[in-house]
Amino acid sequence: MSGRQRKPARHTERTTQKKRGFSPMKMFLKIVCSIVLAFVILAGGACFAYYKITGNVPFASDSIESNNASDTSFLDALLKRNIKMNVAVFGVDKDGTRTDVIFVVHYDSATKGISLVSLPRDTRVSLTDEVKANIKAEGRTYSQVTKLNAVHAYSGDKIGCKNAVLQIEDILGIKIDHYVKVDLEAFRAIVDAIGGVDMYVPQDMYWDMRDTGDPLINLKEGQQHLDGEKAEQLVRFRRYAEGDVGRIEVQQIFLKALAEKVLSTETILKNLPDLIKVAYKYVETDVSMTDAMKYVNYVDKVDMSKISMETLPGVGQYVGGVSYFIHDVEDTREMVDRVFYSVAPAASGGTAADSKSLMIEVSNGGNVTGLAAQYTKKLEDAGYRVASPTNYSGQQNTYTRIQVKSEGVGSDLVSFFTDAKVEVAPNEIGSNADIRIILGTKEQ
Repeated sequence: MSGRQRKPARHTERTTQKKRGFSPMKMFLKIVCSIVLAFVILAGGACFAYYKITGNVPFASDSIESNNASDTSFLDALLKRNIKMNVAVFGVDKDGTRTDVIFVVHYDSATKGISLVSLPRDTRVSLTDEVKANIKAEGRTYSQVTKLNAVHAYSGDKIGCKNAVLQIEDILGIKIDHYVKVDLEAFRAIVDAIGGVDMYVPQDMYWDMRDTGDPLINLKEGQQHLDGEKAEQLVRFRRYAEGDVGRIEVQQIFLKALAEKVLSTETILKNLPDLIKVAYKYVETDVSMTDAMKYVNYVDKVDMSKISMETLPGVGQYVGGVSYFIHDVEDTREMVDRVFYSVAPAASGGTAADSKSLMIEVSNGGNVTGLAAQYTKKLEDAGYRVASPTNYSGQQNTYTRIQVKSEGVGSDLVSFFTDAKVEVAPNEIGSNADIRIILGTKEQ
């Protein structure tokens, strides 16, 4: 699960200005989505308890296919070997048709950090061949060029999330391990399931939205205990003197308080039955019980102070009279390198990074038994993250091949070997590593 195969971004439309706007509903569902990773992790404990009590497997459904993206074994999970995970989160509209809020949550157990990348719902996309084939197989119709949030609508509820994941993978060039779909009801249920959240409401909040079918917001300044209904009022309020800045600050304070409570051992133990019900009833996901049982081992490897939030780079633009968000290909590539591959922009305009944050696999491509294990230990002693050693069955080479998935990494590993070369070979590296080192016959 630590490896990610980069795919080329497809769109080419670009303009000179960047748009990074926020709407109340987007920020509202961003808060919901931000705790999903924590919720997925604690779901391991909830799934286990549910299985022991009922004998049934939560999330089991003939209509849901797990993408089995993770190669992490139970032993790896028990030993808490470092993993990386990408979860696509979809917040659906009232009728459940369009994915009006779309995020990718990236988790790296090595840094204990969580990154959220928001993809605007109006992002202009050209449907991939696989997405089109899936839609046709369902007997449905589509438009070749459309908005990202329409992919789910064209596909239908049965394969909507699956196709939306495929389209996101095409945009970002990464592999998505799992998806989670939530709605407003799920948000309220999660807050209620953990017994509410305590926080200081910074000002009186009043906004009557009942004429549009939305709730009445009526909160008083001061320390408050927020249940699901009041929490929804808080995160949907937007009438601040500071505008979006004030609104985002309040919502992020709530996010942190909510996520910290979700992850606390006391909360999990005290509210486990309710958490099980929420997971089973309100959250649609392809996380299997097997996966959840592995992820629960990483509960203590999440630092909620290390949350970063970004938006797909791009601009708003009319194309053929239709309003779209046109993502910037080059800036997207830089963001993906930085967020998902830990590759920082170099001052020269290229990319440069050490490999210590990446998962490395050492494979024995020579004739000396145990050599891969020796180099695995050598790299571990130097502070690198290294998976269990393997044997390489391909053609032998005299030099050592340091295979990487994108340019700018791997050069710091060359000095460990007698004769080594870095090569970009994303298709040859398995899904459980970011870098593969194939030892040459010169190594002793």
